[in-house]
Amino acid sequence: MLPTEKTKPKEGLWQHPILLYGPPKIGKSCLLSEINKNLFFNTGGGLDALEVFQTPVTTWEEFLEAGAEFLKGEHDFKVCTIDTIDRLHKLAITYIIKQQNVKHPQDLDFGKGYDMIKDEMMRPLMKLALSKYGLIFVSHTKEIEVKTRIAQITKTIPTLQDHVWQLIDSITGIIMLYTTETTPEGVKRVLKVQPNESWIAGDRTGKLARHGDIILGAQGGNWAKIEAIFTHTETKEVVHGK
Repeated sequence: MLPTEKTKPKEGLWQHPILLYGPPKIGKSCLLSEINKNLFFNTGGGLDALEVFQTPVTTWEEFLEAGAEFLKGEHDFKVCTIDTIDRLHKLAITYIIKQQNVKHPQDLDFGKGYDMIKDEMMRPLMKLALSKYGLIFVSHTKEIEVKTRIAQITKTIPTLQDHVWQLIDSITGIIMLYTTETTPEGVKRVLKVQPNESWIAGDRTGKLARHGDIILGAQGGNWAKIEAIFTHTETKEVVHGK
């Protein structure tokens, strides 16, 4: 049946699928641990020093089982975080090559192996993304050299292979780069949500991007600050993008 009313925009930040990426040990998992009722699918992430709800994921089959149980809704969680999506991708690769009885995805003809991995990952991730629950992916950063018409620049991007990046990019509504910058006051931790030729970021809602770079503190309370910016109740403790 065709709809008779327009859908309303999702009001909560965590209701929009998010990719958070940054250098190792900068505090990505710590930031996300501040989200209330957040369940971590721990694929080997740095959660040992954090008090969080987590379920270990050491095989692709375990992820499918945990994801299905999460979607049943017999719990109090509102968000799930895959920490990290890179390692989950490796588990999917292991699953496919074992299923196909090969040693490497390239052993299958004409890129078939990578297509199978992408399709295998798409099904459960899309179910999570389209559910009533929040979905957050965690990844790391790498730098690549990019040639423009006038210069060659260094660009910061997630450490995801192209076929997986295409999938995650299509699912997420907000892409956050967590990094550091040197200011006159010292080194600051910064969250970037505006796209730039030197990094990948984005915000389809526009609610975070219009504020520019968000300065994060060292004492916690950062997710509450980000939520306040998203819901227009912030105290303007942000630095506008250049």
